[in-house]
This record gives sequence, C-alpha cells and structure tokens, in this order.
Amino acid sequence: MSSKNVQSWYENSLTPHERKMRGHFSTPPLLVERILDACGYAPSHDLSGLRVLDPACGSGNFLVGAAQRIVVAGMQRQLAPKAIFAQMQRNLWGFDPDPVACFLAEMELRAVTNMLYSNAVPALHIHQADGLSLPWQQCANVDLFLANPPYLATKNTDLYAYRSIWQHGQTDSYLLFLELALQIVRPGGWIALVLPDALLARTNAAKERQHLLTQTTIHHLWHFAHLFAAHVGAVVVIAQKCPPSSTHQVLWKRERWQPETVMAEPQQQVTQYLLQAQPQAQMRYLLGRYDQQSLVVALHTCMYGKATVKQQEERIFAPLRDFVHIQRGEELGKSSVYLHSVTPSETGVYYPVLRGGSDVRPYAAPLGRYWIAHEHVAKPLAHYLAPKLLVVKSTPYLQAALDLYGQVALQTLYLLTPHTHSEMELDDLYFLLALLNARVLREYVYTLYTAYKWVQPQIEQHVLASLPVPLYRAEAEAERLAIIERAKLLCEACSIPLPVVELKQRTEKLLTEQELAIANLYRSAFLAIDKGVIFYG
Repeated sequence: MSSKNVQSWYENSLTPHERKMRGHFSTPPLLVERILDACGYAPSHDLSGLRVLDPACGSGNFLVGAAQRIVVAGMQRQLAPKAIFAQMQRNLWGFDPDPVACFLAEMELRAVTNMLYSNAVPALHIHQADGLSLPWQQCANVDLFLANPPYLATKNTDLYAYRSIWQHGQTDSYLLFLELALQIVRPGGWIALVLPDALLARTNAAKERQHLLTQTTIHHLWHFAHLFAAHVGAVVVIAQKCPPSSTHQVLWKRERWQPETVMAEPQQQVTQYLLQAQPQAQMRYLLGRYDQQSLVVALHTCMYGKATVKQQEERIFAPLRDFVHIQRGEELGKSSVYLHSVTPSETGVYYPVLRGGSDVRPYAAPLGRYWIAHEHVAKPLAHYLAPKLLVVKSTPYLQAALDLYGQVALQTLYLLTPHTHSEMELDDLYFLLALLNARVLREYVYTLYTAYKWVQPQIEQHVLASLPVPLYRAEAEAERLAIIERAKLLCEACSIPLPVVELKQRTEKLLTEQELAIANLYRSAFLAIDKGVIFYG
C-alpha cells in the first residue's frame, strides 16, 4: 500500500466526531502547491538556507510539498543527493502530537528521498510534540511558517494548558498558532496559514487580526467553501512579516473549492489600510468591490466614520431599534414535540407556527404550516398577535415579510414590532419592510457582516438593530408614501398563488421602481449633510 493510500486510510478510519475533536483534516496537495507558489518558495530560487516549519504537520502535506521543491532545486543546481538530503534534514521541521500522523509524515518525506537515493538517510525532523507547548521564546528565525492547525474552539475543548503558557483568557487554538507565527518568523519571512473563516470577522479574533494587519503585508486572502469534510469555511492567509505600505493591495478570492478550477479566475483587490481601519480590524475584503461613492461604502462610513458636531446635530439616519422592538421567537427547535403538522383534534387553543426561512419570503404573506398549543407558548402572546415584521436569522441576505395574522414564530426568526400600535404604525411597518428587502441594505449586511462565514451565516440581532433608517424629511414624504404603496402592492402580488411567468410580469416593474426609489431615498439623505459623511447614534 502506498504512503498516500495509508494516509487516506488513516484519516478515513477516524470517526467524524474524532476528526472534528482532533482537528484532523489534511490540506489538499494542490492547495499546498498554490500556497508555496504564492510564498515564492519555488525551485527557481535558492532554497538551501530557508528554514520551513509546520508546527501542526499532521500527515506532512506541507513538508512533502517543500521537500519536493528542494529536490528539484538541488537537481537543477546539480547537487549531489547527499547535499540535497542535508538541506531537507536541516531546513524542514514538523511537529504533531499524533504519533501515527508523525509516522505517516516521515513515510511521505522518505518517499521523496527514495526517488533519488536508496541508501539510508539520517533521521528527519518530524517530532511527536504539541507545537504550541514548546519553548519558542528564543526563536525568531523561521523563514517560512506553514500550518493548517486544528480548529479547536474553547467552547468545545479544554485549552487550559495553552492559556497558562500563552497567558490568555478564552481563545480558540488556531489563534494561538497565528500568534506563534507572528512571534517566530524572522523579519521578511513568510506566513501561510489555513484557518477557519471565523478569523475574518469574529470578535474574539480582533486582537490577532490587528497584529496581523499591522505587522505583516498580506499578499493573499483565499476564502473557500467545502475545502474540508468538516462543516466549516476556510480562509488561507499568505503574508510577509513586514509592515504594509499605505497603498498595499491585498489580493482576495472567494469561491467553492474545486480542484480542477481553483485559482483560475483573476483575484480581486482591497487595500490593507481599509481592513486596518475597521472597528475591530475585520477583514471585510468585499469592500474592495465598491468605489468610494457607492451606497454600501457611504453607509459604512455613516456607521463607523468620525462626525463633526454639525453632522451629529443634523443626523438624518437612525438605527432600526429606534422604531421597533426586536426579539427572537420561541426557543424551540423545528422538531420540537410541541409542534404539530396538523391541527390537533383535542380541545384547546392552538396557533399557527412559522418555523423559519422556509416560511418567509420577501413581501409574501407568511403561512405557518404547523401548530402549537397556547400553554406551550412561553413568550408574551402580545408580540405574536400584533402586526409584526419577520426577518430570517440564518441567512446571508436580508429577507423580510409582514405578518398580519397573529402567528407564533420560532427562534430562527426575528420579530419586529412597533413601539406603539396605531394605523400610522402599520404604514411604518410597510416602509421598513421595503427597506429590509431592498438591495441597498441586503448588500450592506452581506458585505459587512454575513459573507465571512461560508457555513451557517447568520444575521446577528445587534446588526439588525443598528441598520440605518432614513429619518423623516418633508421634501421626501411623497417618495416615502410611494414606497409604502408599492410595498402594499408587492405584498398583495407575492401572496396570491400565480404561475411563475405571470407573477414575474406582475412584480418585476414594481420591484424595479421600488429599488430605484429606495436607492434615491438613501442618496438624497447623504446629500442633506456636508460632504456626504453622515453620523447617526
């Protein structure tokens, strides 16, 4: 059996739970090749003095890729096999706590040496050890740091030993590997990490992102879905340890991992300074798609830019929370025993239940197909029985509907109810419904918040609560009323069962007019304040 087959057998022999708990998911060899290319670790360069470290080497894919290039570079320079092996032994270092993985990694490296040299070679530097627990304090001379570390979250794994070594509070293990790279790579050296995409925007990674963005020049961000069998998105960070210039452009890609087409499309760009300027150094690379005059960038500036006293006094936006209460529905799962697919025959009061995104479509009247007994509704019924907006939680894009039928909702939906109830507030709900389904806010939420999680993206409640809503201005009242009327017509059209073609014909014109009107409403709001930079509280 070849070493590759042995490696595959070993990984497949682990149960999904065990692989997840140990973080055992190997980097695909094709991605290893792309990463080494991006780091300039090529046979055409002099590799003889470059020290390569993988502190979580697993079965050794990174080290094998580097070893193959050392061999090719040595052959091109007509070095003797013994000299090539000496380079491999001196420059390639790998650590992993799993003894079987270490054995497989050494087998893979020896397979590379056997292509040219059949004699016994000295021991290679593959060591069974936890890379995070070693005394690295005096080390700062690594030329190339390569790692696909285990994605172990504090909430699922006891990382107390790491916290005591690294003097940390709660942190996920992959962030410790990022800190290690920043510590031991020499100035001008390279860092290539395959990390969970939570790195891009999660709050607990803010400090590490700030260090990465200020201490290194990031050359590539590759954001992949389906790179591993694990249910997690992955981001490849390739950086050089030197402060970035103010104009440096980070090349980024966002795609599903398909080996036959990976990296085929040209990469897009975003300035590293723009990433540094985010409130928590979020790597919102999608902002690079927009020019400075776009509504998304303007709204982002509105959220996070500095404001003059005049701009604060003359604010023309307010957060959504100023208009509605926002809460989740019942804390029940979709398979709860309290939910019935047909109206129970026994006596009692039952309410229709909206279970989540499958029950909510933009503008369409939501229709609950399940039922729940009155006594099993834990939250105040008043929030369900009043007219309310429903916004889907687990989705990358905003989608909202208006419920006028007093249906109960599960916690996968947000309920938005007016602070007071009157005929006027119902029109306000139609207005907010139009904003929440408009392209402006959909792109805004996606670009700033949800795109950075391939698996199970969610719109957080604080994000929804802070969405900017244009405040009342007399000169825009006619347009506002027109938006409300179109929202009512769209609700009517989308709620009537019609053939797809007829429905499209009926709504396409209304939707186009609605999108233009809402975009103009936001643009005209920006024009109301000096220089188009608006602050809201």
